[in-house]
Amino acid sequence: MKLRSLEWCIAGLIVAATTACATTTQTAGLECGLGGGGASYLACKLAGGTDAHCAEIGVAVGAGGALACSLYAQHLEQRRKELAGKENDLDAQIRYVQGLNADTQQLNADLAKRVASVTDSTDKVVAEIQQQQISQDQIAQERKTREDTLRTSQDEVNQGTQALQTAKELRAKDSNASPALDAAIRQQEQLLAEAQRQVGLLAAQRDRV
Repeated sequence: MKLRSLEWCIAGLIVAATTACATTTQTAGLECGLGGGGASYLACKLAGGTDAHCAEIGVAVGAGGALACSLYAQHLEQRRKELAGKENDLDAQIRYVQGLNADTQQLNADLAKRVASVTDSTDKVVAEIQQQQISQDQIAQERKTREDTLRTSQDEVNQGTQALQTAKELRAKDSNASPALDAAIRQQEQLLAEAQRQVGLLAAQRDRV
């Protein structure tokens, strides 16, 4: 009865999450992730998983779902809109790249948390595999969770790279000196390199399962 009550509770949360009207992008991201997490928990339970194991999967998949509602991607789109029509304005270009820098700094912080969380979860899964405490279906789900997280993280870095390329193309059209813009572009290159390094760490964790 406790399990059935918990399943109904999660099902209710899924409905609430998918029908709620988000007022901020933060809320939207959380709601987007919640549905996937709850559904994954129920699927895990139907496959015979334990409460504890299925809860871990639900949380992990929920995090992956939230990534699909990437705030980083939304911020990049907002930067693009702010630049539209001002592509030849040097000050607008500088604001654009400095905005990218701020967004990518936050992405790197998020990626660091992602790496720490996935590493901790993978340690537990590997231990369960070694002790034969996890089924092949559960292992497949764990792999998919990590693959989804990796794919979304790589997509975010790719979007950041495309946004930077836009700035570089605009800069190449202007022969006037602009130390501020050049410095902002170099910083963004460094930030994206760090983001890509962290994506590599996520790939390494995926390969462990």
